[in-house]
Amino acid sequence: MKPIACAIIDDEPIARDIVAEFISQDDRLQLAGSYKNAKEAIKGMNLTPLELLFLHINMPGLSGFQLLKAMPNPPAVIFTTAYREHALEGFDAHAIDYLLKPVAIERFLLAVNKAWKFLRPAQIASENKIIADQEETGDDFFFVKAEGGLVKIFLNDILFVEALKEYVKIVMADKAVITYHTLSGLEQKLPKGKFYRIHRSYIVSIKRFPALKDIA
Repeated sequence: MKPIACAIIDDEPIARDIVAEFISQDDRLQLAGSYKNAKEAIKGMNLTPLELLFLHINMPGLSGFQLLKAMPNPPAVIFTTAYREHALEGFDAHAIDYLLKPVAIERFLLAVNKAWKFLRPAQIASENKIIADQEETGDDFFFVKAEGGLVKIFLNDILFVEALKEYVKIVMADKAVITYHTLSGLEQKLPKGKFYRIHRSYIVSIKRFPALKDIA
């Protein structure tokens, strides 16, 4: 898997640090540069080919919009700003997404999903085929998209599954995996009689919680 080479351009140090931390947690991304203004970014981008920018709009000197217009072949862009009123202008600039500060990790991941689909369509198609082929076999495991690729989840390892808005967290004894999925959609992949939905936000393993056998 080839990660997306990206850069952060933002005059706010804390905002740069937050996005950089989010990028470090996603194997689909590789941070190639972090810049405090457009002038500094232009110098850096001349040395490093980029595919994606996390670009702040309101900056001294050249704004994010002005920088984008000045680039002959701009990379894909995810705008970041504290002002909702810039959203429409951001999408008019053909941005992949628009993140409102302070940026939440769940919203950041949604934006990266859009960028991944746009910049790596062949990888998406390959992953979808693997998942579809596996779902037809009825094995004791399944794949989910996470951590920059496909992660194999064994049914016997699952303790419980928790809904996190547009994501679910699959919790096992030794780790947890967060994937972009609905809880209802994941419930359909789990064999009946082995898992039980105890709440609209939780599915648990009956094997791990044997007291549920009487009600499942």
